[in-house]
Amino acid sequence: MADCTPDAQPIAEIQAAASAAAAPDVIVVPTLNDAALRACQDTMRILSTVVTDRGVAHLALTGGSGGIALAEALAPLIAAQPEPVRRAIHLWFGDERFVPAGDPQRNDLLAAPLIAAGIRESQTHRLAAPNEVSGLDEATARMVHELESAGLTHGGFDVVHVGLGPDAHVCSLFPGHPAALAVGVPAVAVRNSPKPPPERYSLTFEALQHAGRVMVVAGGGGKAEAVRLGLGAPDVLKAPASCCRGDQTTWYLDEPANALMPA
Repeated sequence: MADCTPDAQPIAEIQAAASAAAAPDVIVVPTLNDAALRACQDTMRILSTVVTDRGVAHLALTGGSGGIALAEALAPLIAAQPEPVRRAIHLWFGDERFVPAGDPQRNDLLAAPLIAAGIRESQTHRLAAPNEVSGLDEATARMVHELESAGLTHGGFDVVHVGLGPDAHVCSLFPGHPAALAVGVPAVAVRNSPKPPPERYSLTFEALQHAGRVMVVAGGGGKAEAVRLGLGAPDVLKAPASCCRGDQTTWYLDEPANALMPA
């Protein structure tokens, strides 16, 4: 019988980096929409400052209920920025489903209101669709090449938006899944995902832990246990969210999602 015991070295590396990072800040507001707005206000402030200082900024988006709320809140804030700021922002995706372009399951559909607000389509970095490549490995390799070309091989995202699954997964890094233990690369092909669709692309902890600011956004009582685990001691096997810590990390929660945390 094959040995299915997870490799101890990547577990140790990922958890050590999370333990060395600054403890997350936590902001609790009444609703998920309130949480998304607070996160987007902070996002826009950071991106505007980065563009002024460096001339270009990199934002990774998330999907799910948090991603929808974030995209809706961020679009008018982007539209209100001067054109040089809007034109300097690159959009990426923390994870993506390997399904046809335009499929309702794709996270990159959430970029539409941001492009309408002034982000360039040419600076929106989408995962290749199945009809454009030989398979998931080629699609992932192409995205890694784009990350390398942008200087993001070992992190460097200015802001990463992160949703939270009820099982405490982040991006497409699931508890106990081998893809969550990928090290030395900024992105990984995910197969046999416990959540459909089965084939996905995801940023790795290599990228997430080197981000300037990680923003975890979660709402609803169904996420309360995941919040408790995610804000606990780093445990990549049980709660990948607990290892999702960048140079600075902030969790934006609604009151139901925060229900199991100490007062």
